[in-house]
Amino acid sequence: MPTIEVSMKSLEKLSGRRLREEDLELAKGKIEEINAGKARIEIGDTNRPDLWCAEGIARVVKGKRFQKLPAKSSGKEIIVDRKILSIRPFISGFAAKNIMVDEELLLDMIQLQDKLGENFGKKRKKISVGIYNYDMIKFPVHYKAVNPSYRFVPLGFDKPATLKDILSEHPKGRDYGYILQNHKLYPLLVDLKDEVLSFPPIINSNYLGKVSAGLRNVMVEVTGTEQKSVLLAANIFAYSLFERGAHIESIISRYPVATKFGKSVQSPYDFSEKMSFGRQKIRDILGIDLKEHEIKSLLERMQYGVSFSGNAVNVAIPPYRNDIMHHADVIEDIAIAYGYENFNELGIDSFTAGSLKGATIFSEKSRRIMTGLGFQEIMSAILSSKNCVCEKMNAESSPIEIENAMSENYSCIRNWVLPNILQCLSKNMHVEFPQKIFELGECVLTDRKSDDGTSTITKMAGAISGNDAGYEDISSCADAFLDGLGFKYRIKTSCHPSFIEGRCGGIYVKEKLAGVVGEVHPKVLNNWRIEKPVAAFEADISFLMKAATSQA
Repeated sequence: MPTIEVSMKSLEKLSGRRLREEDLELAKGKIEEINAGKARIEIGDTNRPDLWCAEGIARVVKGKRFQKLPAKSSGKEIIVDRKILSIRPFISGFAAKNIMVDEELLLDMIQLQDKLGENFGKKRKKISVGIYNYDMIKFPVHYKAVNPSYRFVPLGFDKPATLKDILSEHPKGRDYGYILQNHKLYPLLVDLKDEVLSFPPIINSNYLGKVSAGLRNVMVEVTGTEQKSVLLAANIFAYSLFERGAHIESIISRYPVATKFGKSVQSPYDFSEKMSFGRQKIRDILGIDLKEHEIKSLLERMQYGVSFSGNAVNVAIPPYRNDIMHHADVIEDIAIAYGYENFNELGIDSFTAGSLKGATIFSEKSRRIMTGLGFQEIMSAILSSKNCVCEKMNAESSPIEIENAMSENYSCIRNWVLPNILQCLSKNMHVEFPQKIFELGECVLTDRKSDDGTSTITKMAGAISGNDAGYEDISSCADAFLDGLGFKYRIKTSCHPSFIEGRCGGIYVKEKLAGVVGEVHPKVLNNWRIEKPVAAFEADISFLMKAATSQA
């Protein structure tokens, strides 16, 4: 869970009162320790990046409806170059004026910058944040792609270095250079005078990108690969500085093509997301009757805008939150504001003895076998994208898609596991080879015979990546795996679009297809930008478990 360090004096000043530990429960926070006036607070929610700062915690503790950001236009622009669209396409920015940046605020800003980039931004791959001296920048700013030979003085250095050298010599370059390793051009942010602001997502410049205490006006920008996340991170930072008394002025990002949010996108961005649900839903889920004014008070305490129409509750979601996907999320916030300690306890009306399900026992045995074969287990989200599940795999499958998906990266439910394995390998090209990884997890398939038209099954995939990885290596692992489970099987030569023809086989147990094994096709490896050969197999664990049960 994210842990932040804040000044108790500053937190209480922002909150407007002395704080008790129970006050932090509204912000899902827990004080780990207090030392020299500094509190280490663990935030128990990875889905609430708006709480990863003193201002976010204070906003919840104050318990007032969110105030719409009174942002006026700065008249400034960021011009996005067409070439950057295939590298790191999205950017947003804003100005925060008339704010005294002292040492304490500077540390808080850097901490929020770091938490958003590392946690929410997936180690800066999805988003990263830059902070600058606004008064020194000559607009418009240009966000463009340049050759690795481009030179500037990075933060912490006293002489110019090429972008290529920065990736190998600067500490931040060594930490985050893998993000750009497959690109021939690199992102760069420069102003009208061609002065460098930063080399996102790696490092600021030592001139415009060097910030220190005493500043009155700052510019914050966010770059990334997912536009909504970029805009959300900018909103979080803008509201944070607004809580400190800053005057927020918007900056427009102008794209060469239309994006999901338009061709000219203003930041901070007003998402204006709303949701409605019946009051009966609150009773159904929480088991309590709340009057209209009580619902309004509790929701406003959690920063929602609230109105009523008949029996419907209409809520306006704060523009710095992206975790509200269903009315149950709103009702959970009602429960938090109401106080879990105020719910009446119900007695236990049934007594049962628990035990592991057969599927769990079988899955654990499968994991032990793979671990014994030298594979390391990974765990991925069951949600994926058609790009990962189909296009990059050179496969024509029909995964179940999610209506109104919050993110393009999580717009469908996976129907096989191998894409997750290759995605993991693509992100770990900087790690020592050979690599042997596996994953066992749920997949969802279309099933017209079931009540809801779907069926959930368990599959497992394993892969070896390295200079010498081949069919013989992975087939011997598949043999040991199936033998460990007690199966007799046959491998028949087959064709699969994700594997090399002639180096692929179907795994048959009891004359039924139970999996596939082979060498991954070079086209698929190229789609994932994986440089080493990969041999892999995938097995239907649910089918194998049924087969094991029938032969027992």
